[in-house]
Amino acid sequence: MNNTWGDMAQYDPVTWNWVIAVYLFMAGLSAGSILIGIGLRWYSKEKAMESAILKAAAIISPLAISLGLACLVFDLTKPFDFWLILVNYNFSSVMSIGVLALLLYSPIGIAYSLIVLRDELAKWKLGFLVPVAEALMPMRKAIEVVLFVLAIGVGAYTGFLISAMNAYPLLNTAVLPALFLVSGLSAGAAANAIGALLMFNTHCHDTNLSKMHGLELPVMLSEIMFLFMLFCALYFKGGAAAAALASLTTGVWASVFWVGVVGIGFAIPLLTMLMPSQTRHSKGVMIAVACCSLTGVLALRHFVIYAGQSYIS
Repeated sequence: MNNTWGDMAQYDPVTWNWVIAVYLFMAGLSAGSILIGIGLRWYSKEKAMESAILKAAAIISPLAISLGLACLVFDLTKPFDFWLILVNYNFSSVMSIGVLALLLYSPIGIAYSLIVLRDELAKWKLGFLVPVAEALMPMRKAIEVVLFVLAIGVGAYTGFLISAMNAYPLLNTAVLPALFLVSGLSAGAAANAIGALLMFNTHCHDTNLSKMHGLELPVMLSEIMFLFMLFCALYFKGGAAAAALASLTTGVWASVFWVGVVGIGFAIPLLTMLMPSQTRHSKGVMIAVACCSLTGVLALRHFVIYAGQSYIS
């Protein structure tokens, strides 16, 4: 190392690494999972019964946000001082507003999970929580509505958080919150399908599973549309923003985008729609497609974080 110039690591443009990408993925997954679960319950005629999709969402959503927040905390310079951001708020800061939303979303999500999983608690040797779940039942509708609204906020917040980075043209765009919210729905639906099929042994032709499966194409087309809007905005903005489009053609993150996002995340699920209905709706194919969707969303988060920080205006 040349001591005159110092360590080249100091010139690394990436300040937010894979840990943040995983956090953004987990937050979107959590929000998308519970949005899909509650949305299908409201749409269903059998509201008295807890569907396998909703039960899966009740497990996945709080678990995903907890893992995501753990990643966020341990990425801090002083992780054991994280509680300071819970008592100091600056409402002109996107991050501060997001922290408040997460502070409300997490415990309300856990309370709702107890309500949904109340009949399963005894089987899992958590019977001592049943009285708590029963006490929360009269407030179910209010909890459900508040949680649904907060989940939309959390899903979009992940996009607002990084779009506030003005120095990076690929990140500083109004399309990101919508893209992250929709891709979170895609990940949530995929995780719910895996959970329902593996944890609750639901039938592949279950009504709610079929309804959720029907959302796959419109959600995927929305993701593609928002990505197209993102790249068009960069192109027409010109200058450094247009230069950031090089992230699609050069470097490792171009491969992540075309192989991970487009190939695995979009192409494989779309191609399976050409299969015969019986094959497409088999358990193995549905789980494989769901895994591809999750991989694509995770790759998208990594592409946005890393490629976005590689081009500075």
